[in-house]
Amino acid sequence: MASFYNWRVTPYTWQTMNGLYIIDNDFLVELDDKVNLYSFKFKKGLITDGGSIPRLFSWFAKGWSDDYRYNATFILHDWCYGSGKVSKELADDMLRSSLRDCDMDRLHASTICWAVKNFAGSHYGRLKDDLNIADYGELLTIYPLHS
Repeated sequence: MASFYNWRVTPYTWQTMNGLYIIDNDFLVELDDKVNLYSFKFKKGLITDGGSIPRLFSWFAKGWSDDYRYNATFILHDWCYGSGKVSKELADDMLRSSLRDCDMDRLHASTICWAVKNFAGSHYGRLKDDLNIADYGELLTIYPLHS
């Protein structure tokens, strides 16, 4: 598993409507694993349900918070799964690493990723989910940091 050491998210705001979150402005997410830089853009109007954490486990982890960086971990992962633009393994690795970069401890981040792998893996590559998240993001670049 790669470890992404640099996780950057430009600030964004959102509105809440019927348990969903509507993004108010475009924002960027960049991750690098000291080998490659991955750059993503998400568009205003994106609608998300945040992290799909069952209510029963809300004591363990939040599916949404006041921290835009934390919320972006779930937006990025959902987009990667919905678009199929990066491998499932890379999408899961980005989720775990970005949760760790948002100060989540290893146990919680690893448990979330275990649950995703075992219960949400069948959602990978579904180009049209209920919220059409794949239509609101794009992979701008993947390029080597060192040549």
